[in-house]
Amino acid sequence: MIQPAAGSESLSHVLDKLAQVLNERRVAYALIGGLGVSMRGSMRTTQDVDLLINIPQLQLPGVFEALAAAGFQIDVLEAIRVWNRDGLLDFNSGAIRVDWLKPVVPAFGRILERAKAEQVGDQMIRVADAEGLILMKLIAFRNRDQDDIKSILAANPASL
Repeated sequence: MIQPAAGSESLSHVLDKLAQVLNERRVAYALIGGLGVSMRGSMRTTQDVDLLINIPQLQLPGVFEALAAAGFQIDVLEAIRVWNRDGLLDFNSGAIRVDWLKPVVPAFGRILERAKAEQVGDQMIRVADAEGLILMKLIAFRNRDQDDIKSILAANPASL
């Protein structure tokens, strides 16, 4: 289960809204970051939703418009411009930040392929598997990432 950070009781609700839009639009995504670690390792607090996401160019306007209609603060034209230029995008739903990462590294495509749909709250949410999360954490390799790697390894000794 997801352990939201103090003061962010709506984190699960934001994840539900986000997954509903992405699932309805059949977008390839995987939950990563702190929430992904909470699913594959030990519980930890986080204040945002991180997704590895692959959206065909023609779907971008419709997905971003659906997110705006669901209450996310997102400027459709600016989001398309930033997504295409940087392969990264952040936007909010209230005080909750959502971070998207495009799978520009070939290994990230494999993480998306291996993500498993699991019931989280009211939605089926695609979550990166333990190996995919470890790979993402190895690339960033901050102190928090190193702790997350240890947590994932400890929680999955038989499957890694």
